[in-house]
Amino acid sequence: MIQKLRIASLVGIHLLILAHIYYFGDEVIGSVDFQEFFHAFLKYGIINAGVVLVILAFVSTLIFGRFFCGWACHFGAVQELSWWLLKKMGITPKTLNSSLITILPLFILLNFYIAPNLHHALNTPWEGITINLGMPDIWAFLPGFVIGTLTFVVDGFLIVYFLGRKGFCRYLCPWGAFLKLPNSLAMFKVRNTGGCSQCGNCTQSCPVGIDVSYEINNYGKVTNTNCTSCLLCTEGCPSSAISYKWASPLKENFQLKHYGLNREMYTMQAIRDKFHSVHTKDFLLLPLVLMFGFAIDGLYGMGHFLSFGIAAISGIYFFTPSATGPPEGSGAGRKYTKFKKPITALLLTVFIWHGVVKFSIWQGLQQYESNNYPSAISHLERVVKMYPKPIGRFHLILAEMYFESGEIDHAEKHALKSQTINPQHEGPKKLLEKIKGKSPK
Repeated sequence: MIQKLRIASLVGIHLLILAHIYYFGDEVIGSVDFQEFFHAFLKYGIINAGVVLVILAFVSTLIFGRFFCGWACHFGAVQELSWWLLKKMGITPKTLNSSLITILPLFILLNFYIAPNLHHALNTPWEGITINLGMPDIWAFLPGFVIGTLTFVVDGFLIVYFLGRKGFCRYLCPWGAFLKLPNSLAMFKVRNTGGCSQCGNCTQSCPVGIDVSYEINNYGKVTNTNCTSCLLCTEGCPSSAISYKWASPLKENFQLKHYGLNREMYTMQAIRDKFHSVHTKDFLLLPLVLMFGFAIDGLYGMGHFLSFGIAAISGIYFFTPSATGPPEGSGAGRKYTKFKKPITALLLTVFIWHGVVKFSIWQGLQQYESNNYPSAISHLERVVKMYPKPIGRFHLILAEMYFESGEIDHAEKHALKSQTINPQHEGPKKLLEKIKGKSPK
């Protein structure tokens, strides 16, 4: 019955989203997005619908745990649907355990949402707290159709296949990381009520890969801050040994060791083959995923979720192909192993290529702002040659620099290219007029 209510809640959330977009619009309520807390409130002191959502989620987490993640998050629902579809197809990926679960979501939260917006607020103090529920518009932070679809495919489906149940929630979601602290203090938790038979059903039922059996038998409750209060573990317990119960935070036993990985976790015979640990490779995996993520982040209009989703999947593939691939002894397994090296080489080439593009864009624009035109031209010429996506802005900047340097032919070539890419833009038109006036008659 509980799970029927939870599914009804998730379906209802999607219906509300559709009603907001296509019926109510954003005249009264604008974008209801978690990142609004950082982009609107932290940066400017504006309280909008997204900020209200975050406040409600934070307060409710202090009471019920990450109830929002398990009962109201549309992206969590997509991943649960993906897991269900994979099982229907006879595919049951192992759930991977790595320190990236803790580090990467916190890094994304701090680096992309807290640090830049806090820096802006400190350097440009708020004029005061204002309330504007209608801003920004619904689509303000949503990508276009192509990037949006890719994000759902990569972070909603592929990441589940390669990293296991709710791979995005565990490895990438900064909003989950934001709710970890209040979740550790939550009054309602899954608790041991006695009579555990050590069957492991609770751990196998958990959609976020928590060793529920270990935690309730050693800590008396689930302490893992990834718990989303979905209650699948309580429904899957044949001896009714666990339940979702309230306890006063003043009487709780808080110990730091309860919130880390214990080597004895995931070792019970009944669950051992459902999980795969890569902790011994974390020191290589973390920098690799970060480098991959930064190499492609922002290119082709990709957001942080899609970029680092691709990076996490690729990093895991490099180090643990056998965790998600077919058994090596089978014909499928031999084919999987056979194609691993060329796929790995291709992925490395793609990331290195785009890393060079990303570095050249950064350096080219920086040198352009510093009026160091020879260096800027060198970097941006590399960009327009290597970057598959034509960017009119880069050609226009090159045209301006060549014009100022007296290289009229090069200036005209890039100005015309910029105009071809963005025919409605006034910049190339004005520059071509200047070039025409400078050209020999």
